[in-house]
Amino acid sequence: MINQPPILSKADVARYRNLKQSKFREQERLFLLEGVRLCEEAFNSNLDITCCITVKGFDKVAIPAGLSQLEANQTQLEQISDSRNPQGIICIANIPKPSAFPSPGAKAIVLVADRISDPGNLGTIFRTALWFGVTDILLGPGCVDPYNPKVVRSSMGAIVAINLHFSDDLISSVTDWQKAGGNIVALHMSGEPLNAFKPKKGLILIIGSEAHGVDPELLELSRCLSIEKPGQGESLNAAMATGIALYELNRK
Repeated sequence: MINQPPILSKADVARYRNLKQSKFREQERLFLLEGVRLCEEAFNSNLDITCCITVKGFDKVAIPAGLSQLEANQTQLEQISDSRNPQGIICIANIPKPSAFPSPGAKAIVLVADRISDPGNLGTIFRTALWFGVTDILLGPGCVDPYNPKVVRSSMGAIVAINLHFSDDLISSVTDWQKAGGNIVALHMSGEPLNAFKPKKGLILIIGSEAHGVDPELLELSRCLSIEKPGQGESLNAAMATGIALYELNRK
């Protein structure tokens, strides 16, 4: 006889629904992963998953043996979910403790996000960085919470494979990197052409906010690089600019 998972209680629904809000994620040190692909990526990662919530009869992905599982009805799942059309599975995971920030000699490129406030952009930056082999990302003040459900969804699973670091003072963090022998570049409209730049190992790449670009104090510490604009348009969004920059830097 197959054992049926316990039924999700009203208290459970209230608790997990609250994880859509940053203050409760911070209090509980938990976050949501929704959908088949994200949960499957989580199962195959080192992420500490506390429980898995599924609708009755869910069979689109195998739940790992030994993982705590709860059964929800469709209404309960929709209350917890942040997406319009839940796929029948949600995982609750512990927010990982930040790992030690790498040294310039240990990494080819480290990405720094300066005040990236759009969840879709930040999640896409995570996904793009991982594609190009960049696994360390430093988030400064003013960035959207990386465990916001929209960021997690936009990352398409990348959030379980990257190392997130946090800084209350990017000026100090970047200065420390420079003192340790690292190089610093920042994307800026008036910088030198990115396609002519020859990168060195131990490179920090700073991506600025969608509205204001990179902080002027950070620009003073950086070598500014620009993406060639053969056409028209005011600007690229942060995620697209990141993709172009990482492509150019990696091919050299």
